[in-house]
Amino acid sequence: MKKQLLSLFAFGAILSASAQTILFEDNFDAYTAGTGVVAQNSAWSYWSAATNSDALVSSTVASSGLNSVNISGTTNDLVLPIGPFTTGKYDIKFKMLIPTGSTGAYFNAMHIWTNSAATYQWAGDVFFDATGLATWTTGFVSGGAAAPMGLDTWFDVQITADLDNDLGRIYFNGVVANEWQWSLNNANGNAGTNAIAGVDFFGTDASNTAGNYFIDDVQVIESTGVSVKPIAAEKISKVSIYPNPTTSNFSIEIPENFVGGEFTIIDLTGKVVMKDRITQSAIKRVDVSNLNDGIYLIRMNNGSVHFTDRLVKK
Repeated sequence: MKKQLLSLFAFGAILSASAQTILFEDNFDAYTAGTGVVAQNSAWSYWSAATNSDALVSSTVASSGLNSVNISGTTNDLVLPIGPFTTGKYDIKFKMLIPTGSTGAYFNAMHIWTNSAATYQWAGDVFFDATGLATWTTGFVSGGAAAPMGLDTWFDVQITADLDNDLGRIYFNGVVANEWQWSLNNANGNAGTNAIAGVDFFGTDASNTAGNYFIDDVQVIESTGVSVKPIAAEKISKVSIYPNPTTSNFSIEIPENFVGGEFTIIDLTGKVVMKDRITQSAIKRVDVSNLNDGIYLIRMNNGSVHFTDRLVKK
């Protein structure tokens, strides 16, 4: 069920060794199949304390061991409370399977949530259709679709909440599918709360009808000392931004990997304040003297590799 441990590992060619602490993990094998998850482990929760929305442990399929959890129909609304945390970097990982005959699936991540109060704030919503095709809404912007995950097969899902850099990511099978400013309120795109309070597994689908899917091998991992670059960025050269903080301008070294892509600067409301095409590998000098003082995200993306870092203007 719940376990604490610390591990060290090599995270890739351009990253230093990084500490990871597993704050929570559950493979449901210690549970009784046919009985609810919350009924057997109070670390999980109903969406609302007033309504039993428990999901059943199932022995029908499992990614590991004997059991998984079946999220089936809109009476199932299973929440994994997390924190709430307002600093640090957290990875929520789980296995997911959509069976043949399902109309799809859905889960979300929350900035603000408790099961005893009707005060919520969504960080992002992820939907799947009957073919396993994933779409999402983050920062009040709809996106997707990722390649279909397929039916009757387990696939990896990861949500990353990098609260120190106000950055969110969704991964499928280890590949970054989406990246956004984590703190944006997904209900309206306005500035929200830079926090993570839980992940909600709700039994609906992309058409807002009754969905059906399974989850297994759930982990919540706290990471320290990890670069803000996504997994794919290990393919690129080291990127430097200097001076940072800056009062008027900065320079950024652009590797060849990003030629043909886009360079953007985004403020903490999610507004793109500068955008440019990357036409060559060079040291790019950028004038930000007309920008208000504050924190900005610097992003480069050419579709296959990504880079995000934080710039302070003062």
